[in-house]
Amino acid sequence: MAGFLQQIGSELKEYHISHLILIAVFLGIAYPCLHALYNLYLHPLRHIPGPPLWIAFPTARTIGMVRGIAEFQVREAHEKYGEIVRISPNTISFINPQAWKDIYGHGHAEFPKYYPKGINMDPKKIISSNASDHFRFRRAMLSAFSDKALAQQEPLIKVYVDLLIERLREVSESGNSTDMVQWYNFTTFDLIADLAYGTPLQGLAEGKSNAWLDNISKLMRYMPILVLIGAAPVLGLILKLVAGSKVRNSQANHLALVTKLAHDRIHHRKQADRGDFMDYFMRSRGQPHELSDAELIANSDLLMVAGSETTATLLSGATYWLLKTPHALKKATEEVRNAFKSDEEITFHEVRTKLPYMAVCLEEALRLFPPVPMSLTRSVPKGSMQIVGLTIPEKTVVGVHHMSAYHSELNFHRAREYIPERWLPESVTNPASPFYNDRRDAHRPFSFGPRDCIGRNLAIHEMHLIMARVLWNFDLDLDDKSRDWHNQKIFGLWEKPPLEVVVRQRKI
Repeated sequence: MAGFLQQIGSELKEYHISHLILIAVFLGIAYPCLHALYNLYLHPLRHIPGPPLWIAFPTARTIGMVRGIAEFQVREAHEKYGEIVRISPNTISFINPQAWKDIYGHGHAEFPKYYPKGINMDPKKIISSNASDHFRFRRAMLSAFSDKALAQQEPLIKVYVDLLIERLREVSESGNSTDMVQWYNFTTFDLIADLAYGTPLQGLAEGKSNAWLDNISKLMRYMPILVLIGAAPVLGLILKLVAGSKVRNSQANHLALVTKLAHDRIHHRKQADRGDFMDYFMRSRGQPHELSDAELIANSDLLMVAGSETTATLLSGATYWLLKTPHALKKATEEVRNAFKSDEEITFHEVRTKLPYMAVCLEEALRLFPPVPMSLTRSVPKGSMQIVGLTIPEKTVVGVHHMSAYHSELNFHRAREYIPERWLPESVTNPASPFYNDRRDAHRPFSFGPRDCIGRNLAIHEMHLIMARVLWNFDLDLDDKSRDWHNQKIFGLWEKPPLEVVVRQRKI
């Protein structure tokens, strides 16, 4: 009898365990499905169209980020659904020009910046600081990007542009193609490192990559993985086991390098009053808006990436599209060579006043190949806000998607083509121009409002100077290996494979 009861008990126990497993499996399937149905049909944003899969299961878009295709998918969604697209349960993407003012502009409550789960942004950096710290940081840092500072920094920058030209002359003698992405990266990182730390990274001098460049490349690749870890804990756990140590090591190595360079510049100044970033930043010492050592380290690190990677990206994109557009290359090259009798005449001031066509070539490259192709997302503040005529509830994540806005026929005629002429004065003022109705105020590559790019002035001068010097000195041809260079992935920033260009010394 006891054995019989024990058997019954064992069977009941197995029965309960099997039922518990079935219930767990059911809930594991039912909950995401019910949540998906809520997102699609009951969510407060249900009236805004968008890709149903992304709205129902937001991890689907995150997987696209890991694959490097998410930004192109957002662009396709805008083509299908229009100016206002819901790209996750609680995220809306805009491409209407008015959205820049409504989200990022002055005259209304600040929309706090939003970062996905898994991305831990340093509040000591101006880009991710709170409102009060941002005001203080900007006040301390703005003078480093003034016209006065640029005039003082120009000789420092010229050293590296001269070295770039010297290196390209050496390359031209070989008759082989060379990777212009690499040369632009070396140039911008070297000169920004000198402006930030008084120390070049020796990329141009040695003609090879360095720890800083390698770490940035790795960290950008890992960013989408960190987002996926935050969005899908189970899948994220697997990825963390596979790549977690690599991410931590890259971050630790990068921080150690940044800290050493910044401390050397702050506490062991070899050159006083040289007009570089740190020189101007440290003038805030003793003032209410002063920056601590930790804040100086964090923001110098930020400026290294924001001030170099983006400029190198723009120069690479501009070079590629000029070489793909022979009439534009010919016109820009002739303009530069007719404007100056010697290389030494090419200065910040002269390139901005004498080269209007080259300027629109760069502007068009900023549109077609924006260095920041994604949205700089914000969270709607307490209450609700009007964005492009819609009432958007608080805590909704919103942003203008750069690439989608710039590549949309709603904003630009023949939007996927490289046409510098669209920016010329006659296209703006002549109603007969096919580009007259272009919504140029949709194009904000340096963002907009009180948190726009603090280094815009420097970046514009830098890209104009480098492009003018290259066009004045060399004849360029695109190697056939790079004919489809623009077809690349985006991992936070553009992937930027080698841009193979044949560089020939011009005949004078």
